[in-house]
Amino acid sequence: MTSSKAPARGRRFRGLDTKERQRQRREQLVAAGLEMFGTRGYHSVGVREICAEAKLTERYFYESFSNREALFQAVYNHGIDTIRAAVMQSIMQSGAASGAGRDMRAVARTTIRAFLSKLRDDPRLSRVLMMDSMTVSSDVGLQSQIATQSFADLIGGMIRSAYPELPQLGIDGQLLADGLIGSTVYLAIHWTVHDFAKPLDVIVDHCVLLYDAVIAESERRLATLQPAD
Repeated sequence: MTSSKAPARGRRFRGLDTKERQRQRREQLVAAGLEMFGTRGYHSVGVREICAEAKLTERYFYESFSNREALFQAVYNHGIDTIRAAVMQSIMQSGAASGAGRDMRAVARTTIRAFLSKLRDDPRLSRVLMMDSMTVSSDVGLQSQIATQSFADLIGGMIRSAYPELPQLGIDGQLLADGLIGSTVYLAIHWTVHDFAKPLDVIVDHCVLLYDAVIAESERRLATLQPAD
């Protein structure tokens, strides 16, 4: 007579099943990666040191990541998610997402402050996102470009929504957004490289000056359009 007993599906340990423990170990490694990459730099840290920081053996590292670069990509994505959450919260609080009382200058200021504050408040994050991501590999470089473009697309959508008549003037709102994000990221990189020497308010003001100039000129040109009959 054969037994009908089903095989055990992942033993529980400290209340966690196999998949939950694996996810927990992965999170430990990402946290360790942020700490090590963010304080010492990608090129100065090896897998063994990351595992020591995470208090895990190398076997568990390769359970989740094929190599050190794969972990860096996960840390980078974690950082981008952190920045995106802060930016989206600032947009929602400003009412820009719903179009209620839209003031593009105020939206620009609050959003830029949210972005830069996150970098200043966690220098590890800023090093990973603003510095090391450009030196790891072409794959990580592409990952960084895609992430930057996602923020440019967000701003581009807001510009098109706020100023739908811009195409009538031959102005591409997405190109404006690409340029604005590019300038913001460059200033953030410069600020990071120089250890946040200048006050947050100074960097925010200089970023916002560029947005204000684009908004003012766009509104000036839009005012020249003849109203439709």
